[in-house]
Amino acid sequence: MRQKNYASFTSEVSNQRPDHIIIGSGIGGLTAAAWLAKGGKKVMVLERHYVPGGFTHVFKRKQGFQWDVGVHYVGNVGEEDSLKGLFEFITDGALEWESMGDVYDVAIINAKRYEFRQGEEAFAAQMKEYFPKEIDAIDNYIALVNASNKRSAAFFLEKTFKPILQYTLGYFFRRRFQKYAQRTTYEVLRELTDNQTLIAVLCAQCGNYGLTPKRSSFAAHALVIGHFMKGGYYPKGGAEQLWQRTIDTINDNGGSVYINADVQEIVVEKNRVRGVRVENTFIPCKSVISNVGVLNTFQKLLPKKYAQHCRVSTSELERATAHFCLYVGLDASSEALSLPKHNVWWYAHNDTDAIINEATPKNAPEQFAYISFPSAKDPYWDKSHPNTATIQAISVAHYDWFKAYEEQPWRNREDAYKEMKESFKETMLARLFELFPQIESHVVITEVSTPLSTKHFTNYQKGEIYGLAHTPKRFKLPFLRSETKIKGLRLAGQDVTLVGVAGAMISGMLCATTILKFKSWKLFKQINGLDWKPDSA
Repeated sequence: MRQKNYASFTSEVSNQRPDHIIIGSGIGGLTAAAWLAKGGKKVMVLERHYVPGGFTHVFKRKQGFQWDVGVHYVGNVGEEDSLKGLFEFITDGALEWESMGDVYDVAIINAKRYEFRQGEEAFAAQMKEYFPKEIDAIDNYIALVNASNKRSAAFFLEKTFKPILQYTLGYFFRRRFQKYAQRTTYEVLRELTDNQTLIAVLCAQCGNYGLTPKRSSFAAHALVIGHFMKGGYYPKGGAEQLWQRTIDTINDNGGSVYINADVQEIVVEKNRVRGVRVENTFIPCKSVISNVGVLNTFQKLLPKKYAQHCRVSTSELERATAHFCLYVGLDASSEALSLPKHNVWWYAHNDTDAIINEATPKNAPEQFAYISFPSAKDPYWDKSHPNTATIQAISVAHYDWFKAYEEQPWRNREDAYKEMKESFKETMLARLFELFPQIESHVVITEVSTPLSTKHFTNYQKGEIYGLAHTPKRFKLPFLRSETKIKGLRLAGQDVTLVGVAGAMISGMLCATTILKFKSWKLFKQINGLDWKPDSA
């Protein structure tokens, strides 16, 4: 068994006197820690949960099964792709990726199948085969995706600028990006075509950014579509390899990671960070990087007067959607059951917004299901879990459905809550058996998570998995930057940049550069194949 590369928090930790404390061990925080540690800074990561990793961790059950909780696939990490070097840098090359193959996503809409193929040309050709009368619309769509993404790197890089650049050069970077960010996905696509099924297919992956076509920013849509255009990949050995290998790098460079470390307060005096308080233990430091979300940072960890000073208003911040998830364990291998590597996006019809907006606890899986097969994606699964397989099946959930039970203890909520979970399980299993009838006699374990499960483990107060909603307004919020108005307080995570592993990782890197400054460019030279230019996609 591999030795743990993290430890439980004790009051003696306060004696270490770190330069920088990172709150939260999601990939954004770990990336910032890895960069800073490699830059010669003494870093400490504090995680409130009993296992590190945030949405990159997995949970296990005694029957020998395990499931990832947030990493279903990652894009842009092929041999020649731009993000591969960044992952190699934070893991010292110890992370391996498995391609999901030529087809990485399949959308089933109104009982018809649509495949998403690896590579821009293959993607376009396949879509044109499905929609031969929409060739111009498809070409124009891809051109708009590329144009939007070309502006995105400069927009996110601008988040590290000091005020003098922020209000000069930064203005032009923001303006060029907002052309795409301030329109909804549906508005843009509706100008290209009036074919509602084509629009539904092009938006089938909207679950990756957690917002429907009529509410999401086209820029967010374009970034996610572009991210996967070259195909999907999965970490060999499972999602936990992301945090395990990154923590190895942090340890190897003198940093430390502690679990069961529930930060109660970021201590600020005279508008400058002095440290953090974990229960009754004060830990001084030069700066704090919060990777636990903007809302948690400003509403829960800072004194009120400083939260107001940073001009963060609850009314300005819309939370992303929540979800139901069914975890399934099977007593036969993925190969024996012919389970695919690709993900399945199943929709009852082509009105995506209606499906999500009109969902109820009883009908959600009858309207929408996202199905992932982690054991089929991981080439190492069969070595450690022979003759077994796993499935995750997700549908929409609204936090209000569960609000009546939010104060009840985890795993000991009233029967009405348990009945909601049981109803979801049965309905989702029916969907799975319809799509994959060969698994019906092989189900040996099931478990359901709700937005209350997400809240319990991540502290996101409405069970949102994607932080702030990716609406057009989100991309104009002035305080979503690496540095805050409080000296020594910085932000990392998906709220600063974009949803997902890649977005959070980029946020951590950008945050670290505000501390390392020119030294960060020396570290960039260690990244093989990275061509980081403001206007690169």
